[in-house]
Amino acid sequence: MKKHLLSLGLVALSYFGAFAQSVTGTVSIGAGYTNQKWYSLANGEVASQSKDNWDIAFEITGYTSAIYANTQKTNFVVYQAPFSISNWASLDTAGINTWATLYNSDTTWTIGAFNKGANLSNPSDLGWGVYDMNTHIVNGDSCYVLKLSASSYKKLKIETLSGGVYTFVYSDINGANSYTQTITKSNYNGKNFAYFDLTANAVVDREPASSTWDLTFVKYTAILMMPNATPYAVVGVMSNKGVSVAQANNVTSPSNYTNWNAETFNTNITTIGHDWKTFNLATNEWKIVNDTVYFIEDKIGDIWKLTFLSFGGSTNGDFVFSKEKLAVSTVGISDKEAEKAFKVSVYPNPANEAGTQLIFSAQNSFSAMVSVLDVNSRVVFSDKIDLSPGLNTRELNTNGLTAGLYYIQITAGTYSSIQKLIIQ
Repeated sequence: MKKHLLSLGLVALSYFGAFAQSVTGTVSIGAGYTNQKWYSLANGEVASQSKDNWDIAFEITGYTSAIYANTQKTNFVVYQAPFSISNWASLDTAGINTWATLYNSDTTWTIGAFNKGANLSNPSDLGWGVYDMNTHIVNGDSCYVLKLSASSYKKLKIETLSGGVYTFVYSDINGANSYTQTITKSNYNGKNFAYFDLTANAVVDREPASSTWDLTFVKYTAILMMPNATPYAVVGVMSNKGVSVAQANNVTSPSNYTNWNAETFNTNITTIGHDWKTFNLATNEWKIVNDTVYFIEDKIGDIWKLTFLSFGGSTNGDFVFSKEKLAVSTVGISDKEAEKAFKVSVYPNPANEAGTQLIFSAQNSFSAMVSVLDVNSRVVFSDKIDLSPGLNTRELNTNGLTAGLYYIQITAGTYSSIQKLIIQ
């Protein structure tokens, strides 16, 4: 896309490319990709944790009450059980191989595995439960079966989110070894998620404060078109909430290219992702896509350039890259806070002919322009909508769109974002 979409954090940047110097950095997640690491472009590595020391995670910030699953933990699977929460006691695993398996979104932090399956005609449906506008409580309505290992299964229900406290119950399938647990959001202020280990029956405080990191290096589940949308284990880089990324492809001279203001920034958390590398089966080696450049607006609004130099694969999990600060933000804190007042997610994604839904969370009233573009940047749909404070939804009719990749562009005032939309 030729048009540069400005986020609030980009409006008042000063360009300092003349004095910027590139620095080579290395982040290692270990042999076999055993760790997850959080990284600040300004300060380097922030924190490291085993990628397998948690099972489920509860969103602390935001309005979407996302609940994540560790789908890259060995043998871990989340099944949508065909039982209502009122039938919890009689739940069994007959026919489990035909049940839907659930995965986190790979484009936004606001849709976890447990948010999948929401009723699109009900904007208060969060997947795992329904928000009551009178009581301001999310009441759980769904049952899940979690495969923790080759031979261990648990059933789980999230009962409520009330007063900033998640309450959930899990047990053996027959009801034995039942635990009722709570996650209190205020205990994790400043973090994106709080984590829980079902085997240890314990909360895991594993994530650093959101203000301290820009990128996380980790193994995750991506939704790949091959030729149909398919969940697939990949290793790559995800960006934090509040971080925007632009990807420049087919760059003639990547080492010299610094024209970030000619590129399109977006909030897709896997814009960097995993596809900056390919695996050569003939040589059994990883190869870097060396004509791709990434520009990143970090948590404080500075602009960085990032290019990858090498990848060590499962031997050591080494990401080697060059980074360079190109511009320093002069945006005040009030502008950065204003950017946080408007968030958008797309669900379901991938979508089919039945359509998909745009979910907006707004702290103030906004008018927004929604456009759908094809891969050649042609606008195939455009409409203006008005948003009120709180949770807003907009159904997007995808009937008539051929299967493939599209982009949803959402603009409100000077803030814009672009997200991928896959039509099956």
